[in-house]
Parts: sequence; structure tokens; C-alpha cells
Amino acid sequence: MWWTDEQWSELIDPARCGMCADAHLEENEHSILVGSTEATYFRLVRNQAHAGYSVVILREHVTDLDRLDALQLNAFWHDVQRAGKAVGAAFTPRKIDYLVMGHRAPHLHCHVFPQHRDDDPLRNVDIAEGPVYLSASELGGSVAALRETWRDFA
Repeated sequence: MWWTDEQWSELIDPARCGMCADAHLEENEHSILVGSTEATYFRLVRNQAHAGYSVVILREHVTDLDRLDALQLNAFWHDVQRAGKAVGAAFTPRKIDYLVMGHRAPHLHCHVFPQHRDDDPLRNVDIAEGPVYLSASELGGSVAALRETWRDFA
């Protein structure tokens, strides 16, 4: 059963949106800020079951792609592509999957989900796989590598 009308209204309310509240922070419960643009925040997800797993979050509280005008849409996808290039350069995956969902967190964002040589290409994508949490130094190294490649693709 889908969310009730009341639950959905609460989820789409920008005043209650978790992404609006913490996407701009250096660190939050789920991720670490790698970089940002006028349109988005690029964050490394703490669960690194797939090395380089990141998310690009639109700054503005918008629930779906169809609510963006052409300039906003272009800026969002440009930043998603840039994030993918950064992840590719830093982590050399075989393939990167790009997932836009938002039925749990209806704030426009795209999961940048690397697939590596040891991953099963026939297995469905599971963003909750793992979890694999790196040590502070390993996580810091991943963030530093991504920040460098993010700048390279500016």
C-alpha cells in the first residue's frame, strides 16, 4: 500500500525534508559532502558496499524531474554526469548505474552506483546492500580522491 495522503503530504513538505535539512552539511548520518554547484550537492555515501557509491542531491526541494524547467534539468544532469566521471576516475568501476527514485525521500536526487569487476551483473541493484563502513582514514581517503577528481571535471 502506498503512503496515505497525510503521510505523503508530510514527506513532500520541505520543512520536514531530511535532505533539505542536511544535504549541505560537511557530514551527516548518511554521507559526506564531496562538492557542490549552484544546482546540487555531491556526497559520498557512508555505506561503501560498492566503492565510490555517491549521491547527487538537488539543492532546491523538488520531488520529481518533471517539475524542473529546461535549465534546471540540464544543470542537474550535468552534475550527475560530472559525479559519474569523478567516481569513474577515482574508483575505476566497470559500469555506473544511475538511479532516480525518491518514493521514501521525495527530494530529487540521483544515486551514482558503481558496479565493479567482482559484482554480479545479473543481481538486482540494492542500495542497502552491505552495509560496508570504512575506517575513518579509508573514508577520508575516498572523499579526498573524489574531491580531486570532482575538481578535475569542473
